[in-house]
Amino acid sequence: MKKILIALLTLWVMLPVTMIGQEKVNLEFSDGIETGKVKSHMERNASLLLTAINQAESTNSDINYSGIDIDNLASQSIGMMWKNVHFRIVDDDIVDHCLSIKSSKGTVIGYQVRNIAIEMKPFDDSYDGDLNQEVCINFDSDGKISDFNVTMGLHQYTKLMKEGEMINDIDRRMQILHWVEQFRNAYIQKDINFMENVFSDDALIITGKVVERRHTDMKPINVEYTTQGKQQYLAGLRRVFRSNSYINVKFDDITIVRHGAKPNYYGVTLKQGWNTKNYSDEGIVFIVWDFTDELHPQIHVRTWQPMQTEEGDIFTLPDFRLK
Repeated sequence: MKKILIALLTLWVMLPVTMIGQEKVNLEFSDGIETGKVKSHMERNASLLLTAINQAESTNSDINYSGIDIDNLASQSIGMMWKNVHFRIVDDDIVDHCLSIKSSKGTVIGYQVRNIAIEMKPFDDSYDGDLNQEVCINFDSDGKISDFNVTMGLHQYTKLMKEGEMINDIDRRMQILHWVEQFRNAYIQKDINFMENVFSDDALIITGKVVERRHTDMKPINVEYTTQGKQQYLAGLRRVFRSNSYINVKFDDITIVRHGAKPNYYGVTLKQGWNTKNYSDEGIVFIVWDFTDELHPQIHVRTWQPMQTEEGDIFTLPDFRLK
C-alpha cells in the first residue's frame, strides 16, 4: 500500500512537468535576419507566447504572459480573440523566414513571422469559421511582440508580394497587408477601439445589406445601401458586436493600387465574407488607406457592394475626391 501511494504521488508531481513538455513550442528563424540579440529575443518571445497559448488551451484557462516581452495592445488583441474562440499551435518545432517591415525610406521598423498553423477550438457550434488557419506575429525593431493576427492564405500573400516586386513597392505592400489583416481581425475580435483609431474623423462609409436574395438567374438581388459617417457606423458596429457571440470575417482576392497623384494613398479592393448567427453575405469591399503617417495609417473611405456588381461599377480611387 505504501509503495502504491508513493508511486501515485510521484506520478502527480511529474504530471505538470509532462504537460508543459507536451505543450512546448520552439520557434527559430531560418533566415531573413542576422544572428544577434534582436533575433534571439524574438525567437524566445515567440516560443514563450506559442507555448503559453497551448498551455492555456489544454487547461481551458487564460493565457499567462509572464516572462514574455509583449506590448499591451498585442496581449489585449489576443485576449479579445481568446474570449470568442480558443485555439492551439499545430507544430511544436517551427523554423521559418523572418520578414523585415520597412518604412518608405527603407528603415526597418519591425519584423514579422507568418505561416504559423493553428487549430481553432470553438466553445460550441455557433462558430462557423475555418478550423485550420494561420497566424502571424509582429515584432518592433527591438524584438518585442507588437501584434498577433490571423492571416490570409499563403497563395494570396505571395501574389501580392510578387506584384509589389514588379512595381518596386514591396515594403509598402507589406505594411498595407499587415494593416488589412489587423482590420479583419478587429471585426473578429470585436475591437471597437481599433476601429475608432483607424477610421479618419471625416471617413465616408457606404454599407450594404442583402434584403432579398436571388432565386433565379433572372431575378436580381435586392440590396439596401446606407451612407454613414464614422460615429454612425461605429454605433451600429457596437450593436453588432454586442448581439453576436462570434463574427466570422474573411478577406480574399485582394488588389492594391497606389494613387497616381498622392503616393501615400492606396486603394484596396477585396472580397469579404461576413457570417454571424443571424446574417451572412459576400461582397466587394473597397478601402482608401492613407499612409502619410506610416505608424498610424487611416481609412478615409470604406464601401461595400454585392458580388454581382458589374466590374465597371465597382468603386475605385478615381470615384472619390481626396483632400
